[in-house]
Amino acid sequence: MPPLPGRVVTLAFNGTVAASGELTLVSKRLNFAYEVQRLIASFALGTDRTMELRYFISLEEEAPAAGRPTGLDLLSLYGEDSFLVGDDERKDFPHQVFQREAGSFIKVHALNNDSFPHTVDAQVVIRSLVPEPV
Repeated sequence: MPPLPGRVVTLAFNGTVAASGELTLVSKRLNFAYEVQRLIASFALGTDRTMELRYFISLEEEAPAAGRPTGLDLLSLYGEDSFLVGDDERKDFPHQVFQREAGSFIKVHALNNDSFPHTVDAQVVIRSLVPEPV
């Protein structure tokens, strides 16, 4: 059941990325139109900017074992860099993108360039939109 129009929802993405590995985490199917409002990433002490997090909106559920997922790379829309990095910090970016088509997925792709595994702790804040008249 979709949230009420205008309702704000936070999607959490958590996992562990192997040393020199990558991981794509996928939301449940979002069967409603929505606005992405914020992208959040927390980086543990010792990550030392070696893990890159990318955020996507995709119409496909697949999470590739290697390589970036398909879909719209949210950070590449306006910025110079298309990923977030950090070390012992939390980054919270206001980032407005509308997804007017129901049935999409939000994906977080982590690329670990370190020789140690790292955890993924990311969130995407969305606001459901009023359905458009047919």
